[in-house]
Amino acid sequence: MAYLMLYGNGWTQRWRIVDGEEELVRSEIKRIGQPGTGELSVIDSRTDTRATLMVSWAAVSVAVVLDAVSDSVHEPATGQYA
Repeated sequence: MAYLMLYGNGWTQRWRIVDGEEELVRSEIKRIGQPGTGELSVIDSRTDTRATLMVSWAAVSVAVVLDAVSDSVHEPATGQYA
């Protein structure tokens, strides 16, 4: 399990990455600051279902993929939380 952290001007988002899509997300975050959008597969923690996240890379300042240490941690929410 891995998470995508996105940081912009005044906002932060955290999303769980769909299993098996980690390398695709790692390659996509190299587009930070460039024009255009990206389409990523993430899991909505409230419904535990797959969702499509559209990212405007020009609006993202920093992104990182974090590998989860344990599956046992329940994530109460995804999306914007700051």
